Amino acid sequence: MDEKQILWKCRRGTKELDMLMTGFLNNFYHTVSDTHKEAFVKLLSFEDPTIYDLVLNKISSKDIAVNEIADMIRNMSLDSR
Repeated sequence: MDEKQILWKCRRGTKELDMLMTGFLNNFYHTVSDTHKEAFVKLLSFEDPTIYDLVLNKISSKDIAVNEIADMIRNMSLDSR
């Protein structure tokens, strides 16, 4: 999947989730491993409530790399405070 397609998938149903997903894409996506890039794309395939729950650490995925991406996004949002 090319970056334009990924950017399009970052557009979610809420402004907050849009900001988190596009923030990760713009600031970290290019520096993470290929495994984490694939996990980010997988995360984007989930429904918004599931993404929120993963990022808020209310649930975890069976895919460890997806959990690691959710952790990175959560830490990214905490660091920006």
